[in-house]
Amino acid sequence: MCTHPRLLKWLSRFASSHLSLVETASTAEASPPSTAAKSPDDWEAVSYICGHTLPVLRGTGPIAPLTTGEIDFFRRNHRGTENHVNRDFLSAQTDLPSPLAEFYGLYRHRARLDAEAALCLAQSTGSTRVPRIMADLLAIGAFASGHENLSYLGRVYAIPAAFDSSASIDRANREALHRLALPVDDPDHLLRLSPDEIGVLAATLEEEAALVSDPFLEKAYGLSIARQDVQRLPESQHFVHAVLTRDVPMNCAWGQRLVVAYARLFPALVADLPEAQPLLKQERIHDK
Repeated sequence: MCTHPRLLKWLSRFASSHLSLVETASTAEASPPSTAAKSPDDWEAVSYICGHTLPVLRGTGPIAPLTTGEIDFFRRNHRGTENHVNRDFLSAQTDLPSPLAEFYGLYRHRARLDAEAALCLAQSTGSTRVPRIMADLLAIGAFASGHENLSYLGRVYAIPAAFDSSASIDRANREALHRLALPVDDPDHLLRLSPDEIGVLAATLEEEAALVSDPFLEKAYGLSIARQDVQRLPESQHFVHAVLTRDVPMNCAWGQRLVVAYARLFPALVADLPEAQPLLKQERIHDK
């Protein structure tokens, strides 16, 4: 079970029953009581997930990629499944020392929850749009909030990497689209699956998509270093600089996934990045 205080703080943020206006570390450390009591607008909710500040996000366009209601709809599934946390931590047992074992267990737990949420939304709406955008936001958050870290034996790991379930959501979305395309009387059609069957399917897809412990820790370490190295620059330049200096590598899946997420949601932040459009084009072909 997760006991590290920084991990508990992040788990509490993402497991809360509503989107708090306690801002991410890229903004103020705490909000005034009057602000914390109100409901967030759409850009505030997006900022909460992806880690970028409101001025930067609002400068990318007039309309947020998701509404507060859509984000809440995705996260609603989590509230009934947080009781599975012990099971997920046990299923992710490794020989890693604490707190790295807890860190990796948290990643696997969140990946399973988000895969299940993606399937549930696709079943109820017939669309994978909201889960796809959530996957992009969570991938971006792993970098943008990557300076929030835990340290072990001189190495630092970006805590938000544990909440980057984009690979598992992507896998769940592909499975959902496949099953939605089946004949409606097919027993494997998504609409014919019970909640328990959705949960079993989500666990299977998460096993296929999730990183094993060593690559996950390397990714979390790389994200932390990449984010720290751009701290001195204006926020709008953080990601492009990290890619151009190869702190975010383009020869690995998570680096490419980050570029795709930024190019889809916030193209203004990667306008000077030559890698963005070719990767986005490949992703569109893959989705067909």
